[in-house]
Amino acid sequence: MELPTTAPIPAPTALTAPTARHDASGPEAATPAAAAFDTPTTVSLLVFPGFSMMAFASTTEPLRAANLISGKTLYRFKIVSPDADDPISSSGVKLAADHRELSLPPADLLLVIISFDFIDTLKPSILPRLRNAAKDCKAIGGVCDGSLLLARAGLLEGYRCTGHWGRLREVRELHSATLTTNDVYCIDRDRWTCSGGTAAMDMMLALIRAQHGQTLAMKVADNFIHGRIRLPGETQPMEVRWRYGVKDRRLVKAIGFMEQSLETPMKLAEIADLVGLSARQMQRLFFAELGKSPEHFYVDMRLRLANELLEHTTDPVRHIALQCGFGDPSHFARAFQASFGCRPTDVRRAAEASKHHSS
Repeated sequence: MELPTTAPIPAPTALTAPTARHDASGPEAATPAAAAFDTPTTVSLLVFPGFSMMAFASTTEPLRAANLISGKTLYRFKIVSPDADDPISSSGVKLAADHRELSLPPADLLLVIISFDFIDTLKPSILPRLRNAAKDCKAIGGVCDGSLLLARAGLLEGYRCTGHWGRLREVRELHSATLTTNDVYCIDRDRWTCSGGTAAMDMMLALIRAQHGQTLAMKVADNFIHGRIRLPGETQPMEVRWRYGVKDRRLVKAIGFMEQSLETPMKLAEIADLVGLSARQMQRLFFAELGKSPEHFYVDMRLRLANELLEHTTDPVRHIALQCGFGDPSHFARAFQASFGCRPTDVRRAAEASKHHSS
């Protein structure tokens, strides 16, 4: 589907040492693959059932706006379904697919937008078909959890990538040949990934900036009241700030370290030292802003992850305990019941019953 040029526009933490980056003196250097894109640039969107409308709109709307503001057809996008049906979002909105069964013509950029629970509906045939489709695209990428599917298909081996902070650990654990970063978005040669939500808008603005200049990119951003265009290399700690309602940047960093070390919990004294606090100062900060000690906060974080894995994966309970930093399954079960009022096995049975009922 070709983007209209006359449609109205609606109103308006990797915290560890940074990995090696490609030096870039300007936006074009930071997005080398964009130099090979045609004009108009064709962006194909492989959209899975249950996709996020926020991710989809943040990807497509900047391109539509660039067409309208420039008065030219700079971008076209095509919607591709992985099966024979039109994809329906998590909020019930149906898209009209231009291509089905992952059959698509050559494109400049292929972006994957998946659902949170895509693993439950992933057909084995998808991965080889995705690898085959990628051969006809000058660049490929993923929005939010799309990097998970690309990694499963072996399309991120030897590349840096990002994704939503809550799922990056899966990429790290299951795909050792893929390098992960907590950046808001990451462009590594011909691989484009972003952390989801409005981060897709920043990545698309980077594409517009690289191809058509900073002025057009800023006009598109202003159109959506997108106050500041984030750049490659900016991390996701602001997400921590919003999720937990904390203000102190040292506390944001401390929580970031906790989130990145759930399987092998760090010593609190080490975290305090890394963020420039004494152990007592960190205790005071946690109580002042979160109403609990760092010890309790850290355990609660690991238990919430465990609950999520119990509901959305088929991993054995013992493995989930280990993934969340509990070496003793009995200790895990007691801590889980004290926090949630039920056993881990109860959550797993309820999740399985819900899936069976919905099918």
